[in-house]
Amino acid sequence: KIKMGARNWEALLSDINEKENLISGCVKVKINKNFKGHFDDGCFFNFNGSSDSDAPVEKRVFVKYGTGGEKADGATMDVEAKGLFHLRLAAPKNLICIPRVWKAGQTRMGRGYIILDHLDFTNKSSDTGAKLGKGLAKIHKNSSSNYQYFGFEANGQCGAFPQLNNCSMREINWVDFWREYRLRPQLDGVKKSHPRQYKIIELGEQLCSRLEELFSMLVVEDITRSCLHGDLWNGNWGGVDSDNEPVAALFDPACYYGHSEADLGIAHMFGMPNAFFSAYFAELPKQPGFDKRKVLYELHHHLNHLNIFGSGYAHGALKLLQELLK
Repeated sequence: KIKMGARNWEALLSDINEKENLISGCVKVKINKNFKGHFDDGCFFNFNGSSDSDAPVEKRVFVKYGTGGEKADGATMDVEAKGLFHLRLAAPKNLICIPRVWKAGQTRMGRGYIILDHLDFTNKSSDTGAKLGKGLAKIHKNSSSNYQYFGFEANGQCGAFPQLNNCSMREINWVDFWREYRLRPQLDGVKKSHPRQYKIIELGEQLCSRLEELFSMLVVEDITRSCLHGDLWNGNWGGVDSDNEPVAALFDPACYYGHSEADLGIAHMFGMPNAFFSAYFAELPKQPGFDKRKVLYELHHHLNHLNIFGSGYAHGALKLLQELLK
């Protein structure tokens, strides 16, 4: 079966003209003509597919389609596929499951899709939350040699907002990366879409000029690269069984390489289980000045949500900016 993750599955059927091939030379998808009704999480198809190197197999997979913004194309999904590969490379399999990517591409109408292993979720628990925390810390500790620069090999998206990733591979330190590729692009987005949020824009510019102060208790040149999920909130992980043992599963990344603390920004914004934080910091203890930088990394996601979803997130962003500039 394919579990179709698209909300507007009718658009997909129209896109492929109700033919059996989603993409020529990719995987064959036979539409279940008996499908009736609507499921909130998509629809089901019969599936016989293969990766580039494997013989065809019967496989239950999950298809994401039309996510990352209405205009998301195959390049968007290709970046997500690369991110899942990097996370899968670094993840300890006894703690974290990263779904395998079967294919990423776009339909003839230019809409991006990605085909992943289907995950049979179990209930989240303190055990799986702790495994997620410990496993993520191990990814952060052990992935620095997998990529040589801060950023990623291609620009991507965090939600529906563009995420610039230093794909030109400039040799810059972490503070400069954060200022140029995270903070300023978000502020530019606010200037363009919310020009009346002048206080956020003004304080944001002040923060750009004072960013080094937040790292004064660290040696900036010693900050190592970690493979980051990039969008680690409670909706982007779950519990699954692996070899009859419960583990955590991670998906929907906005992956890049950066300071490990940055990966906790949206987790602080929306909350994560206490067991997650306890296990994470037991494996990777807080560094001097963490509490101040925690606010900086949370601010990124408030600004990102402001740019995507609108002014309902302005108050939170302003409050964090004021706290950082005290």
